Amino acid sequence: MRAAHRTAGFSLVEMLLAVFILGIGVISISALFPAGIALQRQATDDTVGPIVAKNALATIRAKLSPDDFGSFQDFGLNPQYLNPGIAGAFQTSGAVQPPQVSGDWCWMRPGFLFGTPTDSTNAGTIDVFSSILTRRALNLFNPSGQLASEIGSDGYPATSPVLWGIPYNPKKYPLFTDPVGAAGLDLVSQRLLEPAVTFTQAERAYPQAAANYGSSVITTTAPQYYWDCMFRRNGGRVQVAVFVYRVTAPGGDPRPYTVQRSDPALVGTPPAGTTDISVNTPPIPMVYYAPNPGTANSWPNRTAVNPPVDDTIPNTGPGTPFGAGRTWDDWMAPAQIWIDNHGNQHEVLRGRLVAGSATSAFPNQGPVKLQRRIPVNPRAPIYGTAPNVANDTSAGSFHAFIEAIWFVPNTDRAGNVITPIYVTVEEL
Repeated sequence: MRAAHRTAGFSLVEMLLAVFILGIGVISISALFPAGIALQRQATDDTVGPIVAKNALATIRAKLSPDDFGSFQDFGLNPQYLNPGIAGAFQTSGAVQPPQVSGDWCWMRPGFLFGTPTDSTNAGTIDVFSSILTRRALNLFNPSGQLASEIGSDGYPATSPVLWGIPYNPKKYPLFTDPVGAAGLDLVSQRLLEPAVTFTQAERAYPQAAANYGSSVITTTAPQYYWDCMFRRNGGRVQVAVFVYRVTAPGGDPRPYTVQRSDPALVGTPPAGTTDISVNTPPIPMVYYAPNPGTANSWPNRTAVNPPVDDTIPNTGPGTPFGAGRTWDDWMAPAQIWIDNHGNQHEVLRGRLVAGSATSAFPNQGPVKLQRRIPVNPRAPIYGTAPNVANDTSAGSFHAFIEAIWFVPNTDRAGNVITPIYVTVEEL
């Protein structure tokens, strides 16, 4: 009886062994959850990205039309009057400015209003024609907050016309609409006050505020996605590029988000001969000047004796300059999305995240590899480069190479993590 009773249960060793086996199974299953969450997030991004972009284009077209835009020639300016600069015709890292078809201009970003620590009114608002900066420069009013524009106040001589950003159509907007502000201005100054077309941070958020029908209070759902844009005039037609990105606050807690000014401490060291990012230039998207076209480091490299595959970016292998977490080098991050000066889109398949040296335990990753080969662009003027110029040869033709790329940085000065989701280019 006693022997039978002793064999009816489980011993402590057997229980511990069963718990151990169960624990292994639970741990194995739980390891699948992070991967499942990541896949779910990616699926959501793939679904929401095009929706946000379509909403953005509808919002932009509701306020802007192609005839709102003009050219630098409308103001008696040459597109290359900035040196260095990218207004109308950008400058490559080799200090070369490719010729531009008259009336066209390359990608230009709207101006930004950032606000101040004590006054966040309109913080994060983009100003398409930088009209706020123009009105401040002409002492018409002094808005609170810090401003940034594609063309800074030191971008032209004092005798040049007042044009702080994207050129507008002076024939459509010939006079300043405020008679009080215009009373003390001559006709030329009145003509040079561009239209005020703005998009607030809330307008560029998704999802936006939603009504709580159970009460009279309006509740706000914390947005997760945002969009920003830039414009160019190519072949007389205006195009708009929309960048959709997801913002994750430090710690993952939802909080209000606005576009921050660029932080010089986070920028990093740009390549020699390029224009550095400053707090006075628009931070989203950022622009990176590709190596001088026609050289051994061109994107793509088609001039070297043994050129690399066109989907691999030269000079991005282990040991080459790279700063982890530096916004200037974020164009090399995995899954990063670019738009180049031709309007083509590129996505990074294999990127770089870890900084180091060729001999360290964590060498620089690389080289950067794209999802697909860089296309061979047709000859000008279809891509806005003047044909039959002296340097327009089969090996050094500017329009055959990428000269600059625009992208969304992966972090900002507030510590937010910014993840590029979707990019599109369409005619306005």
